Amino acid sequence: MKNLSASINLAEKLAQVSGEIIRQYFRKPNLQTETKPGEMSNMATVVDKDAENVMVQVILKEAPEDGIIREEGDNIPSKNGRYWVLDPMDGTSSFVKGLPIFGTLIGLVELESNTPLLGMVNQPILQESWLGVQGKTTLFNNKPIANSYGKLSNSKLEEACLTSTTPLMFRTEEEKAIAQKCQEVCQRTAFGGDCYNYLSLAAGWSSIPMVILESDMQYYDFCALIPIIKGTGAVITDWYGNKLTHKSTQVLAASNPWLWEQILEIIAHL
Repeated sequence: MKNLSASINLAEKLAQVSGEIIRQYFRKPNLQTETKPGEMSNMATVVDKDAENVMVQVILKEAPEDGIIREEGDNIPSKNGRYWVLDPMDGTSSFVKGLPIFGTLIGLVELESNTPLLGMVNQPILQESWLGVQGKTTLFNNKPIANSYGKLSNSKLEEACLTSTTPLMFRTEEEKAIAQKCQEVCQRTAFGGDCYNYLSLAAGWSSIPMVILESDMQYYDFCALIPIIKGTGAVITDWYGNKLTHKSTQVLAASNPWLWEQILEIIAHL
């Protein structure tokens, strides 16, 4: 990747400046919070907006040719085909509850070719960070991740944990039917977690292999996670096994390809 070191350095700077703002407000009472129209479980705070704005200003100064796809403000067109994809706080509901299981998602993508170049997630309270780069092993706090489930070819879906941030994300009758069937097969279902579900899956932290099934997603919710997941031997696609794009809304991830194939088979037969 052209100018890889410079891009990583910029991602680290974005994590630093946004983290400084987030730390100032964490566990502070009476914080201005709003629920986005039509999305009862999707909240935003002044922190989300301030953290995003400071990242945007850094990009405009240091990489003015790059575009920006962002959650809280208007997107900025690219002059060179590269876009930074920003979610200042994935897991705002955890932040407002004082729980440190949220993250700042920073992705860099060649949008026309749909090539995620790098992804970084920063947790400024726990001082945890993940870096995924196309074709390279993912790093956690600058050390390679070893996903112990990545090569587990005898994984059985019945013995995996199915995870979704909330059941409210399944909007259509088809999505609800697919989610229910997957829950029946997996026998172990856990809700909550936001980006930390994907990070735990990537790192192999869970007590058993994981499958993540989510819908009603936006590009900034998962763009940064793609190279992080892929760099550990895990899998991330849409619900039908296709490569995720900026138009995708349904995301499927699994600790290894064998679990992924089993969940795809269930979806295909509904």
